[in-house]
Amino acid sequence: MYHGIIVDIAFTNTDFPDSFKAFAKRKSKSLGWMLYGITIEDLELADAINNIQKMMKTDKPYYSHFYNDEKVLVVFKDKVFEATSHKSTWKSIIEYGKHLGIPEEQLDFWPNRFQDEIHYFNKEDYLI
Repeated sequence: MYHGIIVDIAFTNTDFPDSFKAFAKRKSKSLGWMLYGITIEDLELADAINNIQKMMKTDKPYYSHFYNDEKVLVVFKDKVFEATSHKSTWKSIIEYGKHLGIPEEQLDFWPNRFQDEIHYFNKEDYLI
């Protein structure tokens, strides 16, 4: 199983994230967007990534990322990167994101392990 982090404003239809099983949701008070923590079964991951790429907006660069305790997958509109939770494996992903105009501080791919979620989401964000 993978968990993923997606943001509603990244998609042409902001209701698209509701098509996934969410374990947490958090609304940005200042920016108004909704962030989702979602679960994807291993066998559904390729289809989910394909659908996410199809639904991503083209007017601004966005990404989503997925992780288990071994891999991190970063999904851009036209490219998917595979890495580990170790920042040392992210160089090409960060360079690609910066090339698209995404500020480096937003290319943190966190959380990237299940155990990090407790520090990322607040207690009231969890839906379970």
